[in-house]
Amino acid sequence: MEFADRVGAELSKVLGDRCRAELLALPQEAQFSAALGAGVLLVAEVLRDPVERGASPAKLAAIVGRQVEGLLGNVQPRTKRPE
Repeated sequence: MEFADRVGAELSKVLGDRCRAELLALPQEAQFSAALGAGVLLVAEVLRDPVERGASPAKLAAIVGRQVEGLLGNVQPRTKRPE
């Protein structure tokens, strides 16, 4: 996982920097949608070769879904700030 952790952190930083530079004026929901879209496009590009070689897109999507769920499994909702 060293490669995945290192490169994932690098890609996350690049995406965050780009979002702040280009999307800050947009509503938060639009920022989220744009960032998520970029991430999904990246995942699709990573999966393109296996699909072209015959792997099932549905099976690959299920694997990705389980991995994302595992990564988010311990994330807790932010506490609301006192008003």
